[in-house]
Amino acid sequence: MKKTLSLILCLVMLFSCIAFAHAEEYQETITIGTNADSQNRDIQNTASVVDRANATLIFDTLLHYDTETGEVGPCLAEEWNVVSETEWNFKLRKDVVFHDGTPMTAEDVKFSFDRGVQQANSGANLKAMKEMVINDEYDVTLFLSQPDPDIIYKLCDINLAIFSKDAFDTKDVSEAVLIGSGPYKCVEYIQGSHFSFTRNDAYWGELPKTKNIVIRYIAEGSARLIALQTGEIDVCLEPPATDMHYVAEDPNLTLYQVNGTNLRYVWINVNVEPFNNKLVRQAISSAICREDVIAMVYEGNATLATNVMHPDNEFYDGNVAFYDYDEEKALELLAEAGYPNGFDTTIYCTTGNTQKAVATAVQAQLAAIGINCKVEAQESATFAVGVAPGGTYPLAVDGWGGYATGPDKAMRTVFYTGAATNRCNISDPVVDALIDKAFSTDKEVRKEAYSELEAYLMEECVWVPIAIERLNVATKKEVQGFTKPFGTIHQYRNLYIVK
Repeated sequence: MKKTLSLILCLVMLFSCIAFAHAEEYQETITIGTNADSQNRDIQNTASVVDRANATLIFDTLLHYDTETGEVGPCLAEEWNVVSETEWNFKLRKDVVFHDGTPMTAEDVKFSFDRGVQQANSGANLKAMKEMVINDEYDVTLFLSQPDPDIIYKLCDINLAIFSKDAFDTKDVSEAVLIGSGPYKCVEYIQGSHFSFTRNDAYWGELPKTKNIVIRYIAEGSARLIALQTGEIDVCLEPPATDMHYVAEDPNLTLYQVNGTNLRYVWINVNVEPFNNKLVRQAISSAICREDVIAMVYEGNATLATNVMHPDNEFYDGNVAFYDYDEEKALELLAEAGYPNGFDTTIYCTTGNTQKAVATAVQAQLAAIGINCKVEAQESATFAVGVAPGGTYPLAVDGWGGYATGPDKAMRTVFYTGAATNRCNISDPVVDALIDKAFSTDKEVRKEAYSELEAYLMEECVWVPIAIERLNVATKKEVQGFTKPFGTIHQYRNLYIVK
């Protein structure tokens, strides 16, 4: 009898082990279909949502923002101490190794911040940086020239990822900018096709369950969705708005819809005639019926935007006036500006379905007041070059999701004179002064300054806000580990499929 019981127990244990081993088997590769190609692999020099999402696989930051809890926690810095409003001390982890095999030390942190302050996009996060000082091999102090009320969020931003100094000393920059300490290593990038990553088995943190991640560029939304349905990809970013209900009803798919920080808008280049005339810009704003655009393009899957500030931000002023749809007023403003018969122009956008659809809807509405727009859709990289500050594109459909790292970055990066993504080319001392005034640790001062700024920018009409977009992600039903994005930046490192 005892032998029988022992045999039964052994068999139970054996089958349990087999079941456990089976449960721990994961699909080796997850393929994600994205709607835009990589623009710039140097994370300190790009505002691209695609590149920033890819970088979260490769890199780590000093601190980490948990999108599920809304709390800031340790990452490469295991401890930090706010010594004063202008002095932040960080104790670094001692077990971090970069993809090139070199250990991370204070030298790498200092190098990354010293380089970052000089670069376009990371520099926007480091406007207040005075210097980064090394105290010992695993201890650094960040000194600010003035208090930065948003610095804790900026330290979580992937634009402030920590690079390997040795990689920059020994390799070409194009290779060095892809060497981080994150859970995945870059394997291959082919322009217009894909970006592939493989697991970093020397990662200091919890290892991902998925060995390989491939980011495939599939421009057309319908093609991405078909690729998901046929099994070519496992995750489809931004399926067509018109097909969203099919995804929701498909038992083989899962649809995630998250309120995003991306504000979709039309920007107007104040350096190009006749758009340097405020009356023309106000006419354009009055001629666009945002509700109709949302109904046609998003099928209601977006929130009406009536301000340059995101409504989720604590300094959003819901009472700011804006030029609501009024075709008669638009015609009056256009005539007053000296264009009673309208004019011809071009509105630019990327080849993404949403951008093209918004551009086409705006084209039809502006035609009603005599502004005849040609829609010019371009690949993401070409578009990014053409709309860079100082560019000559007159109008463009664009998006901005820089609100996740605080209101200063949200406003300064796109409206401050000479800023990295000031695509409307505004250079206004009133705007600059208000942005600087709002850069304060006094909450009431910030509130008043941002309210004035929002009202002033809406009156100037350099942006025509259209919609607050939702982030829509369709996956195979087997995909697990979906994490709420950080602003508009998707997080792929936790995705997996159990075999």
